[in-house]
Amino acid sequence: MVDQAAALSEQFRQRQQRMPLELGIDDDLGESQIERFLSKAAQASRAILLNIQAGCCGDARLAAEESRCEDELFLPLWEEAFVLALPGGHPLLAEPLLEMAHLAQVGWISCPTHSSHQRLLALHGENSLGLNFAAQAGSLTLAARMVAAGLGVALLPESLLVDHPRICIRPLSGPYLTRRVGLCYAAQALEIPAVQALHAFLQSD
Repeated sequence: MVDQAAALSEQFRQRQQRMPLELGIDDDLGESQIERFLSKAAQASRAILLNIQAGCCGDARLAAEESRCEDELFLPLWEEAFVLALPGGHPLLAEPLLEMAHLAQVGWISCPTHSSHQRLLALHGENSLGLNFAAQAGSLTLAARMVAAGLGVALLPESLLVDHPRICIRPLSGPYLTRRVGLCYAAQALEIPAVQALHAFLQSD
C-alpha cells in the first residue's frame, strides 16, 4: 500500500509539472488536417498537457487564414485547393474536363458569409450575375452536407470532401481558389512556454 501511494504521488507530481496548452479547433477543417495537427502538437514536447476545444478559443488555434483575427499572427502549415463537389449521378460527372463555362447554369450551394463566396463570384467574372443559387449554407461543412443530400454543387476545400461516399470531386481547369490552414495566435501567447514549444516545433517540422 505504501508503494502504491508513493507511485500515485509521483504521478500527481509529474502531472503538476506538465505545461498546459489549450488549443482551439475552428470549424470547416478536414478531419485529416485536424488529426495531423494534433499529432504534431503531441510531438512538440512530452511536457505539454493538451486540452483541445472546439471553436475560436485557447492559447492558440488551428484555423484557415481568412478567419484570423486582426490582432493575431498566422503560421501557415498547409495550402489546399478548392475543388468542385458534386452529388453522385450529377450530369457534369460525364464531362472529362470541367471549366467555369460548364457551371454557369448549375444549381450552386453558396456560403454568402464566407470569404470564398466573393472569390467564387470573381472566378465567374461577368457571368456571376446570372448564377443559379439553389441553396445557402452557413458554413463550408454544411455546404458539403447539402451537396451530399443532392441539393446542388459547391466549390469547397478538398480536405472536407475526401472519402465522402456521396460526394464526387472534380478539379476545375483554369484559375482556382486555394486557402492556407495553420496556427493562429496572439503575439503575447508566445510568452506561454507550451505555445513557444509548439510554435518552434511547427516551424522546424
